[in-house]
Amino acid sequence: MQINTALFERGDRVGVAVSGGRDSMSLLHYLVEHHNELLIRVIAIHVEHGIRGEESLADQAFVLNYCSEHDIPVCYTKVDVPTYAKDHLIGIEQAARELRYHYFDELLRKGVVDKIATAHQLDDQCETVLMRIFRGTGVKGLEGIPSARSGKYIRPMLSLSRLDIAEYCEAHQVPHVEDSTNYNLEYTRNFIRHELLPVVEKMFPQYRKSIARLTGAAKETISFMDSVAVPYEVDDKSRIVFSVQALSAVHPALVRHSIRKAMIEQGFALDFEQCNLMDVLALLNKETGKEVSLSQGLVAIKAPEHLMIMRAVEIEPYEFPFCKGTTTLPNGATLTVDDYHGVGLRFDPKKIPEGSVIRNRREGDVFTTFGGFTKTLGNYLTNIKYPNRDRDDLPLIACGKDVLVICGVEISSKVKVDEQTEEIYTVKISN
Repeated sequence: MQINTALFERGDRVGVAVSGGRDSMSLLHYLVEHHNELLIRVIAIHVEHGIRGEESLADQAFVLNYCSEHDIPVCYTKVDVPTYAKDHLIGIEQAARELRYHYFDELLRKGVVDKIATAHQLDDQCETVLMRIFRGTGVKGLEGIPSARSGKYIRPMLSLSRLDIAEYCEAHQVPHVEDSTNYNLEYTRNFIRHELLPVVEKMFPQYRKSIARLTGAAKETISFMDSVAVPYEVDDKSRIVFSVQALSAVHPALVRHSIRKAMIEQGFALDFEQCNLMDVLALLNKETGKEVSLSQGLVAIKAPEHLMIMRAVEIEPYEFPFCKGTTTLPNGATLTVDDYHGVGLRFDPKKIPEGSVIRNRREGDVFTTFGGFTKTLGNYLTNIKYPNRDRDDLPLIACGKDVLVICGVEISSKVKVDEQTEEIYTVKISN
């Protein structure tokens, strides 16, 4: 079995991600057998995902016993994938991967290992590329699984097929376990592996080499695109910010690539698919304030001169009694209702009904303009081009569904100052 030994450096402490399956056990066996010639130290890493109950615990026991019998240092942990998937509204496969890599990152950060080797092989590569094609990937997705990432994650078996590894496993009598979920066709990868590829192989027996050539061509294309990508900035709120003018001056293909490159560099692009990129691209031709929701809880927003991508923030409803004085809002800002001294919005406090509150917006809110026209709050804010991203956090003074003051923006004609007004208040917001 010939693995890519160029990925190892003298003195590396290499953590091997070991599930107990054939591929990872073969990689662990090979590196332990050849660690002297490679001049590396080998540490096994195992994550028990909490998905398969007793079977999963048995796999963990198998890995720990094997490492104990062969004097292999091992690091292991247990995670709750089902709960994590539910809490983060993602699939089991993605949740397992995220939690697994959280643990890997922790070991790297603490200096327990210098690199982590995973047992991805050529068949995994083919399955990944096909899966991305079916989901609507761009050229970037055709690169497949990289042999190395960030200098810390390495895949030394990417040139080997599943059959190559099985032959090594048999020749060296490497023990392993079978994961029953590998045959569950509800998982996309398993469906491609067990249902699709056997049919493909009958017609195209060399499909693995063909897909390998495709990934190589994609890597060359991406390398060039990276060199001419539109630059971006990350502001103090961790938002990715592009110049609309700069994006509008280049080909749409380069716009999509530049956005995806930024997403990857900022750690957002695991499942950022081609359809998301098209949605973001369409924003360039829309009016200011428009936005689109993306995967992973992200949102892209068109500002007057910039296109911004950020995490969508869930704003919890809040409500405080209306009174003169200062109120601290959940976002940390302060709202002050005080006597009017010539600056800011002004209103007649006697026209504020008893029971009015300071709150953020609710479904069904209405607002009466100075011209006496009553419309939904949403329509009013759209008419004045108030950014969608800021609407849920906009403090209001309201009585029921009737919005009397849009703090920092406008007052309703129902509370305007007139000749009968005896006292005038204003409202100020400070961050």
